[in-house]
Amino acid sequence: MSWLFDGLPLHPLFVHAAVVAVPVVAVLAIAAAWISKVRDWLGIVLPILATAAFIAALLTKQSGEALATQVGQTAAVTAHTGIADIATAGAFLLFAGAWAQWGWLRFFVRPRPGRPEARVTRPRLARAVSLVVSVLLTLVGVFAIVAIVIVGDTGARAVWS
Repeated sequence: MSWLFDGLPLHPLFVHAAVVAVPVVAVLAIAAAWISKVRDWLGIVLPILATAAFIAALLTKQSGEALATQVGQTAAVTAHTGIADIATAGAFLLFAGAWAQWGWLRFFVRPRPGRPEARVTRPRLARAVSLVVSVLLTLVGVFAIVAIVIVGDTGARAVWS
């Protein structure tokens, strides 16, 4: 696949999408992990946004690898391309965590339509699992934000220095 549009590399376009999408989704995921009104308001939208952020991160990484073959390999470019895997991993974990939280709540915890009782037979276990999911989603959100900031910083240094 050509990662050029009218002779210009697509990497800067994808970078801006990922730099906006991943932190926004991470903040929403952290809020949804701890605030039930946010979680209820977002519903399945959060996992869908996390999927879009992950796709943006993947496109950014792929277009960046194509761009790296066209520019000279400096120490800054090498550092940037080496750390890009971490940002992609952060976006993937955010994607997986958002879907895991939504699936857990949707299929195991929340009451079914027309049946007011919860689906769990062990409420203490359900609360414990929900707490673990919330803590993990918070850690993943923080990791994704930090990874995007670091890879963005190394990319800016590669471009401007």
